[in-house]
Amino acid sequence: MQPATPTSLLAVYGTLRRGYRNYPLIERGSTHLGVGHLRGRLIHVASPVRRYPYPGYLPDGSSAASRAVVEVVDITDASLWPSLDALERYVLDDPDGSEYLRLPTTAHMVDGSALTCWTYVYNADTEGYADVPHGDWAALFPPDVTGP
Repeated sequence: MQPATPTSLLAVYGTLRRGYRNYPLIERGSTHLGVGHLRGRLIHVASPVRRYPYPGYLPDGSSAASRAVVEVVDITDASLWPSLDALERYVLDDPDGSEYLRLPTTAHMVDGSALTCWTYVYNADTEGYADVPHGDWAALFPPDVTGP
């Protein structure tokens, strides 16, 4: 699914945030636009596939109070998208087999603006995964690499 208006914006909520292990993948090819939230919730994924913890975003918040804290970045280097899709195990031609789907969403920024952007939505079984407190990955795990 494509956003109605093509966008280079991406809302990140876990290991792609500044200071986290996968941020270096986007550091040089993106511009940080600010902090906001998505409506929905984050879960803590304990995957046997990866050696590190990570969150999954689910846009199924039943109330406006359900929020996932995000940083919005402008992906200025379009060649990053295939690497990001690979990290998230998103395969355009195999949505059922993808761990995440890259879908359009609206990020509600702290300055009151709303931005149309992409985000990765968790697309696997969620049985037994706990919600991330306050919808903020930093509430569970402090940054793990030096960020700007």
